[in-house]
Amino acid sequence: MIWIRRCLAAAHLVVGVVLLLGFVSYAVLGVRGLPQLLTAAPGKHLPGTILLAVATVLLPELALGVAMLVLARWLWLRDRRLRTALLVTHSVVVVIGALFIKWGFDAVAAAERSAARGGGLLSPAAFFPFLIGVPLLVLALCSIAAAFWAIPRHQPQSR
Repeated sequence: MIWIRRCLAAAHLVVGVVLLLGFVSYAVLGVRGLPQLLTAAPGKHLPGTILLAVATVLLPELALGVAMLVLARWLWLRDRRLRTALLVTHSVVVVIGALFIKWGFDAVAAAERSAARGGGLLSPAAFFPFLIGVPLLVLALCSIAAAFWAIPRHQPQSR
């Protein structure tokens, strides 16, 4: 069963690194674009808008990235809290992945309606939510299955 945990640890490491790279890229772009925002929109409520963007996009992405890295370490080292952590974390990730897939279906339907009216230039971009949702859903379902099947309920701490 160790190979299942090691494969899941590698998958969690990759997902965690990708999420943290996304967080860093958003943060760098936001900081670099801040002077332009301040000069282009004087008198607007930019602090509130920036705070809303940070609270709704950056902090959840950072939290999920760190959680994936912690789970990767626990999977590799066989931590005693692993089963509970996998079940709790990936229950949330299943919901996030399902919402991205739902968003993808809605985007594809909107792209079809737009193409029927002569538009649809960005119709191929409607599949981008699937590129996020499907891998998240697969990782979450595999992790939940592994938590029930390959990780004992009470396992000893080993390092």
